[in-house]
Amino acid sequence: MSVKMTDAPNLSNTKTIDDVIAMLDEGKLISLLRSLIKIPSYIGEEEEKADFVQRELERMGLEIIEMVLPTAHSHRRRNVLGVERGSGAGKNVMLCAHLDTHWPSVDHFSPHEAVVKDEKIYGIGTGDSLTPMAAMLAAIDTVKRSGVTVKGDLIFAATVDELGHKQGGQMIAESGMKIDICLEGDVGSPYEVFICHTGKVEVEIRTKGSSGFIIGAFSERAGHQTVNAVVSMNKIINSLLEMKEEDPYFQVTHPLLNGTGAGLHIGPIIGGSVGFGLPTRPPGKGPGQHGVTIPLPTWCKLRVGGRYWPGQTAQGFVDAVTGWVDKAKAEDATIEAEIDVYLDNGITAWETSEDAEAVQLISEAVKHVHQQEPVMAGMIASLEVPFYARAGIDCVSYGGNTRVGSPDEHTTVKELIDLTKVYIAFIMKACS
Repeated sequence: MSVKMTDAPNLSNTKTIDDVIAMLDEGKLISLLRSLIKIPSYIGEEEEKADFVQRELERMGLEIIEMVLPTAHSHRRRNVLGVERGSGAGKNVMLCAHLDTHWPSVDHFSPHEAVVKDEKIYGIGTGDSLTPMAAMLAAIDTVKRSGVTVKGDLIFAATVDELGHKQGGQMIAESGMKIDICLEGDVGSPYEVFICHTGKVEVEIRTKGSSGFIIGAFSERAGHQTVNAVVSMNKIINSLLEMKEEDPYFQVTHPLLNGTGAGLHIGPIIGGSVGFGLPTRPPGKGPGQHGVTIPLPTWCKLRVGGRYWPGQTAQGFVDAVTGWVDKAKAEDATIEAEIDVYLDNGITAWETSEDAEAVQLISEAVKHVHQQEPVMAGMIASLEVPFYARAGIDCVSYGGNTRVGSPDEHTTVKELIDLTKVYIAFIMKACS
């Protein structure tokens, strides 16, 4: 961790929330979001965007704190935090958004060109964390330019690895920094305040195949014992789909979450034959190793994920999957399968009270800007807030929109501006 110090401000609080909102530079805000979009920052490759954010924080005159992940190798993966030191008379408040984004889909429109068309700003991250990130940076900049003194420390955190193991959020939570209130910017809508979300767990299932002869069809007709790893995995998938409908773990309800029970997603599957061709090779007559169909697949891998409800655990998901894989094995003695958990690491379900101070502050800010009470909501997704909450930080989530991953991922100019105004109101209510 490295720290760059600046002097704390010594200014008077004479401006109202609306006075400060009126100082928002909307053109600069739009330009800031477009700059963030133009820098690719797929998970694991966030360094260049972290550099950009650090320069913005330095330009504002904030104290810089860097937290480099211990797992960083060729890429210098790090959190970048900017701190405006307060007078010491109030609570320390952190606004945070994540640097990493998903990869573009094959039909994604304008992933990094930051096209502005028909009052919409297109690009990867606009439906996720980049819109809140731009809004938070602009909100803090506007409050600073207004001359308003903050009572407690005002902190902005740009984190890495939120889409993966959430190592960035975990580092902040375990750093010993004194943080009282956290507002995380992520997906959402202008009138929703998120006070709960699901936990996140993923496992890899592996099956094994065998054949008495290189040509699978011949081996079967010759009476050899043959096991097709892909066919075995298909039977396991069918068992897991049955699990989703029948297992009690997937029948739990929650007033703020859609549907019943933990969400199940069947992820990517790959399989083939060891040492004979390249199963992942694209079809065609081009150069390189071919992946031919004559040998039975001797291996298959499947990623399976769950998003579990508050009150449930990741181990409960693993136990359910293990039980239904065992059921498939009991019905077909030729199936060989093993299961490994590769993603959990404390990414638990989270829930807070609508009476919590953080929730009340953002609700008041939303009402101030939109002139209506927000609704309390939950999301079938996972954020960094469980790590912060376990560190004793009062957390809430409020963000931009829910278009993340859509082919035309975008935010509207109005959504961006209104979100920034809400963040300004939140900062003024929480810090000034």
